[in-house]
Amino acid sequence: MLVFRFLNEKYAIRALREKRLRISRIEELNDEFEFIGLALKGRKDRKALREIRSHLHQKSGIICMSERWSNPLLWAHYADNLRGIALAFEIAPTRFHQVKYVSKRPKLLDLGHRTLDGITPADIKQLMLTKFDAWAYEEERRGFFELREGETISGGTHFFEPFSDQMALRQVIVGPRCSVKRREISEALGDLSDIVESFRARAAFQGFSIVRNRNENIWK
Repeated sequence: MLVFRFLNEKYAIRALREKRLRISRIEELNDEFEFIGLALKGRKDRKALREIRSHLHQKSGIICMSERWSNPLLWAHYADNLRGIALAFEIAPTRFHQVKYVSKRPKLLDLGHRTLDGITPADIKQLMLTKFDAWAYEEERRGFFELREGETISGGTHFFEPFSDQMALRQVIVGPRCSVKRREISEALGDLSDIVESFRARAAFQGFSIVRNRNENIWK
């Protein structure tokens, strides 16, 4: 299946040149409820769950994708107000998991436990894939990756996952307001330029969506 990663122009071009995506660290994500969405009454339990999250933060990270690229909110929020780029990847569905959106925070009893001591790795995975339904517009799929050797960039440590058979680049979709040229995309793709499709997007004429611009002459 195809899923889509939204980036600003600078980081999209870098991803194409380096043939890899940056792995997001768990405690740096933009939702404070990530991985700690359980409704817990006790301070001790809340602290323990945060410690579990902190441990995961040190060992693993995620790459977030969306199941659709046509939603203008995704372009506005994650592609620099439509000035960015969406990268389409063919993924193994077993490698990237569908996020479940809920209106209420789950309780321990919903997981079949009375105390936090009984929580299992399967429960942790379930929490990793549970988000408040206000985020449902993202239609997110998540891949979990071990943090291997990091790189120091701009004073911080960053981790990357290379393109692969399980995360294979298939399309480059240039946003309606993006200034990047067709030649720049081709140069960044290098050896992939012959097998990866690239095109420019535009606002739909009839509905509230972002669609492919069929006028190829618009994008030089």
